[in-house]
Order: sequence, then structure tokens, then C-alpha cells
Amino acid sequence: MKTIKNLFLMLSFVAASMFGASAANAASCSGGWTYVSGVYEYNVNGTTYGYIYTVPEHNVLPAFTNYYVTYNKEALIQAKMALQNHQSLYLYGDSGTAACPTSGSYRYLGTLTYLYEY
Repeated sequence: MKTIKNLFLMLSFVAASMFGASAANAASCSGGWTYVSGVYEYNVNGTTYGYIYTVPEHNVLPAFTNYYVTYNKEALIQAKMALQNHQSLYLYGDSGTAACPTSGSYRYLGTLTYLYEY
């Protein structure tokens, strides 16, 4: 009986730590596996920048679109390739809790800081 009690105690500790981590990610709302729905690149006076539009990965009919801004040409190329090949990307922006939008069709998630591919 003591072993089962210890097992439940350990599982509740693990669940609490996982909830704390996901709550922290939910507060920043600026990262996750997504599908790229559009990439728009601009060149102004020799400076390249662009917007990457995404929808959540496992969402059939998304109610909103997230977007990031980036000044990294390689990130724009990678996002264009993901769009063309229907690949998922993990994008993380620098928006904090103050800039975390909860309504609207287009939600700005900050400047792109990380981009990972499956």
C-alpha cells in the first residue's frame, strides 16, 4: 500500500511540474508546431524582412492565424520550403504576456527567435 501511495505522490508531482511548464508556455503563447500558410518577403533599401503566417498543426478549421516578423533571410527560405512541402515547423516568437493576443483573426506573436523543423 505504501508503494502505491508513493507512486501516486510521484505521479502528482510530475503532473504538477508538467502543468507548470505548459502554463508558462500558454502565458507567452508564442510557440508551437504549426503549418505555414503564407510567407511574404520584402526588401526595403537593401534590408530583407518578412512575415510568416501560420495555423496550428492539428486544427481542421482554424479560427485564427498567427504571424511572426523576421529579418532572417534563411528563416524566410525555410518557411517557404515548409509551405511548399506541407511540413510542420516549430516557431517561437518573442512576444510576452502583454503582447499575447486572445482575440482577432490575425494574432501577432512577435519577432521570430527560433525555427525548428520535424
